[in-house]
Amino acid sequence: MLASTIISGNTSRVTVWTYAEDLLAQRINSIKGVYKLRFLVFGAGALGSVVAARLASIHEVSLIGRKDHVDAINECGLRVTGHTEVLQKKIDAGANLAAIDGVPPDAILITVKAYDTRSAVRALASYWNKSIFVSLQNGLGNEEAIAEHATKVLGAVINQGATFIGPGEVFHAGSAEIDFGPVAGTTNEDAETIAAAFREVGFPAQAKRDIREKIWAKVVLNAAVNPLTALLRKRTGELVENKALEPVLELIVKESVTIAAASGVKLDETKILDKIVAVAKATSDNKSSMLQDLEKGHRTEIDAINGELIARARAHGITCPVNELFANMIHAAEA
Repeated sequence: MLASTIISGNTSRVTVWTYAEDLLAQRINSIKGVYKLRFLVFGAGALGSVVAARLASIHEVSLIGRKDHVDAINECGLRVTGHTEVLQKKIDAGANLAAIDGVPPDAILITVKAYDTRSAVRALASYWNKSIFVSLQNGLGNEEAIAEHATKVLGAVINQGATFIGPGEVFHAGSAEIDFGPVAGTTNEDAETIAAAFREVGFPAQAKRDIREKIWAKVVLNAAVNPLTALLRKRTGELVENKALEPVLELIVKESVTIAAASGVKLDETKILDKIVAVAKATSDNKSSMLQDLEKGHRTEIDAINGELIARARAHGITCPVNELFANMIHAAEA
């Protein structure tokens, strides 16, 4: 049987043909230029679930997540509402690797919290020399940690607003661009292959040779947006609507750009401030991951974001009082 799935969003509607085991469906996908890849999403919370649900409309997707989330997916499917509307039942979900198909994936999408990166990579030891590892994470240092073991690594910058509603359900608040680029043992062609797979399901994805600069720019953005949304209990869109916060955003961005420059990465303050506004508007209903973590009483990624900027500032003899203030306040909120 041949069926179609429609993925809707604020800016696009993507129709893909499913049940590609059917020869006619395979032929249609071939004509449309769709090539199926095997993906493993490791550590699927809100973001990983949105990505998995959309990719599974065309590609083969396995997902590793928390047991209650996985059980709900296996029983009823993965429901995504908001910018994406889909009930995805074509996902091989498990709480650990032993529970899923062991065939090596073409790409492993790492979506765990930054403080769990090394443990995640150790758990994936059987794939170190077989699959491309892609970090879809916040913070600095994830790609380097993965490359300590994995032979093929891509970096990525992903701007998608996602909120975990409950087991088997997430809310997609909005979508902005996704960039992929080579880090270790990979090429720009590898990045384009993964970007093309994301584009096929409606994500605005592209390959970038300068992914290090993109990752740093995202960290500077996160260093401003995440702590402020978390401390003020504001959704992303509310942050840029508040004129009183404009000088605060300018201070943290200026300080963080100075740290980047000392680390060999040249960034433009104005462009990053403009980017903050653009991303906030595109994901206006989103709760930042840091806000979600505080609401749930979980550890945040402040150390991988502002904490990494602080460490690099100290290494270069630079003062960073705004980053230190944000980090200390988040740590106090975590206590």
